[in-house]
Amino acid sequence: MEFTIAYLSACLVVAIYGRNCRIGFWGVLLFSVVLTPVLLFYGLMSLRPAEVSVKAPNAPKKRWWVTKNAQS
Repeated sequence: MEFTIAYLSACLVVAIYGRNCRIGFWGVLLFSVVLTPVLLFYGLMSLRPAEVSVKAPNAPKKRWWVTKNAQS
């Protein structure tokens, strides 16, 4: 009984961690129950997409020594 509670708790923790992934909370929870939470946690750590900041391609570079009036 204690093992089942610990196993489902670990599955829940892994699902909370993976809620921003492509398959979402419920997909990660289902896979962690079917597989093992430890295996799925390491999979999430290695396959998690990197956060990329979106930047305008032709945005002028901001230079601290150039004032706003002189840039025009």
